[in-house]
Amino acid sequence: MAEYGQTARYVAPPELVAARQFTVPYAVNLTLTSTGGLFTPNDLYKAKDTNGDLVFKVKGVSFSSRRLLLDAAGTPLLTMKPKAFSNRGTRRVFRGESTSPEDLLFSVRKSKIFQRKDNFDVVLATNTDETAPCDFKIIARRKKCSICIGETDEIIAQMHRKTAFFARDELEITVNPNEDFAFIVSLIVILEEIMASRRRANTAATTSAGGGAAFSGGATFSGGATF
Repeated sequence: MAEYGQTARYVAPPELVAARQFTVPYAVNLTLTSTGGLFTPNDLYKAKDTNGDLVFKVKGVSFSSRRLLLDAAGTPLLTMKPKAFSNRGTRRVFRGESTSPEDLLFSVRKSKIFQRKDNFDVVLATNTDETAPCDFKIIARRKKCSICIGETDEIIAQMHRKTAFFARDELEITVNPNEDFAFIVSLIVILEEIMASRRRANTAATTSAGGGAAFSGGATFSGGATF
């Protein structure tokens, strides 16, 4: 267990978060795009390297909120799943296709229950001390985000959103040397899922408000019908 003030580097080597082959001694640049469509609703994201080669893909599980991160060959690496009844919107990530507590790797949650900025804490399963700082932090803004170690300003990865006219957003991800880029991609996917869920909620609220107005108008018309 880490002592207070220690960062995730001392809790667990970064290559152990997902798999050793996703930790290399040089910076990694990836482009993440959403791929879900009418005919492939469960194909959600693809991550490619600078040569355009597929590195990861993310699939949904039918009739489930689970998301699977797979390597280019289709081998499941991580399972991402919202935690039920969480007041901080917690997402939990497990090894492979498992959702067993024994295979929990880390959790992502809002830094505070009520917050104005999109900051999220990442806590490794090995960190069971509730008084200790988080192991990583996601600091998200509208078109970029940074992933830092613990409560420090030490950035290990960054994402920039590149929006193309009449095209899907492209998320350009840069991962520092010796950091687990499968882990980083899973964090960006979770952030995208949180933002997408928020947009859906806002759209539903707007639609509901519009429907209420229309219903009110219909009631007035009904009153006129009694004439």
